[in-house]
Amino acid sequence: MKRYLPLVVLSVLAVTLYCLYAEVPTLVQNIEVDGGNKSSDMRTKTEVWDTMDGRGYQFREKVEQPLDPRYEELNNLPLCGNLGSTGVQQEVINLMETVKKQFSDCIAPIVDLWKDHPKEMNLEWVAKAAVCDKLPILEKLKVVPFNNYHETKWAILPKCKEENVLVTMGIGHDTTAEERLNRTISNTKFYGADPIIEPNRQMYSAFGKFFPFAIGKNPGFTRFRVLPNQSQKTRKYIYQDVTTIPFLYFLHDILKLQKIDFAWIDIEGGEFEFLDQIHHEVQFCQFNLEVHSAFNPAGAPVFHDFIFKILEQKKYVFLQSEYTGPGAHRMFFLNVEDKQCLAKYFNKF
Repeated sequence: MKRYLPLVVLSVLAVTLYCLYAEVPTLVQNIEVDGGNKSSDMRTKTEVWDTMDGRGYQFREKVEQPLDPRYEELNNLPLCGNLGSTGVQQEVINLMETVKKQFSDCIAPIVDLWKDHPKEMNLEWVAKAAVCDKLPILEKLKVVPFNNYHETKWAILPKCKEENVLVTMGIGHDTTAEERLNRTISNTKFYGADPIIEPNRQMYSAFGKFFPFAIGKNPGFTRFRVLPNQSQKTRKYIYQDVTTIPFLYFLHDILKLQKIDFAWIDIEGGEFEFLDQIHHEVQFCQFNLEVHSAFNPAGAPVFHDFIFKILEQKKYVFLQSEYTGPGAHRMFFLNVEDKQCLAKYFNKF
């Protein structure tokens, strides 16, 4: 399979270069009302890409996010040093053992009721599983929100300073949360992938690197549910064949990443293609995941097996379950096993 990947990547790069450097014509329609009569003046211009047809995303004058009040404190944290040899402090180990036990005692009996019932699990998830979000012990994790226009991303802030990495898979015409995190935690590199080039390229490239493809399990073309530029105001999604790059190839071969601090995954049903690879083949310290079995019913058993594997391995705990529609919900996962992640986000320096 890997011998075809360079061809796919070259095709993607060609499209990207065209969009970056070609003058893309756009149509502008002026409608004037004079005595009840409407006249239409269509003209072509070659300016910075603004909108495809006048109905899509409209770029307003850029309003820079203000520095978060926590920025200076986080920017002046002591250096992390070599986290591989730092070790996890005993107080942190004790906290995580308590978190894992209380979380498991709460969630395991609930999840066991859905054994071999994936459809019911996906439909009833938030109504039943969210009760474990209220465990007092979870407040000690200090999970904080970063709001987009349509949703909330969650994160735990570092306790020491080094380069941070955030990977967004599925941008969806909204980078508000990334911009807020960028104005909170210094020295963060952002990588974002979305098959819809505009307006995502222009928005994400303001602070990070944008990649114009979908993330899946296999290279090629895959039918994904996407938000096209024209549908920004209505947020009406459509199904479209898009260029797809394998999840692990994107992280390990293109980005050359081994450890990822923050991963934000919202790809409208495409997440089911690679959920099983999160268990062993990537090192996420924390990640936000939106699950969309409503748009990909075949994904319900995948999520079912993913959750049971999470509970079996005890590598992650999850919280902040939020209902977004029948068969769709958001979750935040925290790595409670990886020593480098625990040292960076919980040790006292």
